[in-house]
Amino acid sequence: MTDGAEQRSTSNTAPSPTRPRSNWTASRVIGMVFASIGGLIGLALLLGGIAVLAAYAFGRDDDGYFTSDRNRLESGAYAITTEDIDLGADEVDWAPDGILGNVRVQVDGGETPVFVGIAPDDDVDRYLGGIAHDELVDFDGDEPELVPHEGRAPRTPPGDQDFWVAESEGSGEQELTWDAEFGRWTAVVMNADAARSIDVEADAGVKLDWAIWAGLGMFVVGLLMTAGA
Repeated sequence: MTDGAEQRSTSNTAPSPTRPRSNWTASRVIGMVFASIGGLIGLALLLGGIAVLAAYAFGRDDDGYFTSDRNRLESGAYAITTEDIDLGADEVDWAPDGILGNVRVQVDGGETPVFVGIAPDDDVDRYLGGIAHDELVDFDGDEPELVPHEGRAPRTPPGDQDFWVAESEGSGEQELTWDAEFGRWTAVVMNADAARSIDVEADAGVKLDWAIWAGLGMFVVGLLMTAGA
């Protein structure tokens, strides 16, 4: 009796349901991960391209320059210099100088004749070595930051020097434009007669004609990557 009951009980027991197989194979998971990464990169490029194109369309002045705010620069010394502007080593042969764009510096000293020039930093260091001057380390905001360097008066005015790659001199607004090149450079503002005490309003700008193509390239690549992901 017992054996028969056990057999009937066993035969009436329903089989356990088979667990459904997942469609998420390892290859599909890896593909989804890489698609997500590609989509994020594509989205970043897409947004970056839009930002570059918007800046190119609305962030330039009438002459095509991306320009800083105009600030007042005052110094009781004989010159105001920028920090060394490092535009890469001269040995960078694979990159054309054209990618650096055109640089423009505008300085207005009113009725006082002023000088503005750009030169290799080694030449500027030799000319202003031992000369009392202020170094401009921060041009943002309402109060530009100047670091003073003590010294004597210059022996010759800046316009007499022959090492400037670009320069402008005179009263009223002076505009310096320079087709930037690789190297290390310094911009200098002085009174034209090298007298002490400088009071000018200045701004700086750069023209990058290739920016629109970079923005379009980022936009197209980002759009394709996002759609593909």
